[in-house]
Amino acid sequence: MKSKRYTSWHHGFFLKVFRFFFGPIFRIYYRFRRKKLSLKKGGPYLVLANHTAEFDIIFTDMLFDKPLYFVASEQLLNSGKGSWFLKFFFNPIPKSKSMADLAVVKRMVSVRNEGGNIAIFPEGNASMHGGPVSIPPGMGRLIKFLGMPVIFLNIHGLYLSSPRWAYYRKFGPSTIVEKRRLIPEEYASLSAEELDQIVHKALDVNAYQSVFPFANYRGEKCAEGLHKLLFTCPQCHGVLSTYSHDNVLGCHQCTLQATYDEQGYVHFHQKKHTLMTLDEENKKRFIDYVDEHADFSMTYPSIVSVWKAGEKRRSAFQSCELKISRNGVQLTLRNESKHYTAKELRSCAIQVRTKLILYVDPETTLLFRFPRVYSPYAALIYLQYIIAQGGNHDALPTHQRASTLFGI
Repeated sequence: MKSKRYTSWHHGFFLKVFRFFFGPIFRIYYRFRRKKLSLKKGGPYLVLANHTAEFDIIFTDMLFDKPLYFVASEQLLNSGKGSWFLKFFFNPIPKSKSMADLAVVKRMVSVRNEGGNIAIFPEGNASMHGGPVSIPPGMGRLIKFLGMPVIFLNIHGLYLSSPRWAYYRKFGPSTIVEKRRLIPEEYASLSAEELDQIVHKALDVNAYQSVFPFANYRGEKCAEGLHKLLFTCPQCHGVLSTYSHDNVLGCHQCTLQATYDEQGYVHFHQKKHTLMTLDEENKKRFIDYVDEHADFSMTYPSIVSVWKAGEKRRSAFQSCELKISRNGVQLTLRNESKHYTAKELRSCAIQVRTKLILYVDPETTLLFRFPRVYSPYAALIYLQYIIAQGGNHDALPTHQRASTLFGI
């Protein structure tokens, strides 16, 4: 039986239609500047970019004269009508988010052999703090295995326009620039580890060292949602004690009144701080607290959907109370309760702004959606801590990372 092709002429046609009708809207709304890049000569290409916002995929696809086949989370492709739309018009390459998935490599080989261009965000998860997210080793091996010329892209401005923690948009300039191209003849003699270093260096971008160093990102209620990133207090070190309102980050346990400005800095104690620095301090405070309080737990109201390997669609969402503790994860559903021990937790990741993905065994994926006031990021950090304590090397509690085979 002839195998089904991944690539099709209609993907390129639909992309042109999408650009014609929606391209001007995105360019104006995000003040997006672009320089068209060619994929018609010397390809097919492997395109690698840093990951800063949920709309990165749209802006990246708008740069080129041929369609890109993005490696995308399988959770986006098993949710019904919207998934059908993505598959038919764009046909992303499905990948288990934050889990090693050898099948994705076979799919990428098929796309390459059909002449399709592949795009990957090696960081896996969009940055929460505006700085680079750690890239697990493996991209060098993938590049050598695929043997494709590589284009490295740097995305600037989109993080400050739409921080992952924010409730509201800010308005300022954004762009994507080509950092470099690397052809197979240039990397044939390099080791996979040396290529890993090239990838890290090429994608080392942060919001405070962009091509728009003095740009302002204006908007209303600029700090609202910041407590989801900085969920411990930088002043009194209270845990899960912060709140945000207008342009202020405050604390329910002390007098903290930090302000968030139009260039992405947080001001308190007569100093300005980057979110990258505050995020590192925030995670350290949290881990220190958890180390000292063995009985610490977090309880979130949520809705949950379950997806079993091999099923085409995940289940409908149902109400759930999620409790995370050193003992693992407790799910209280309408008609039953489920408990997964720390050793049964395999990996976890954040999806978009309000969702948390938890892999609990080789066959089961849980997708939680929280009310927007709660912090999926805090849950992620605690789950990473528990998984690491349980002996699973896939999670490191002091780094926000997607622990995957190729960082996909």
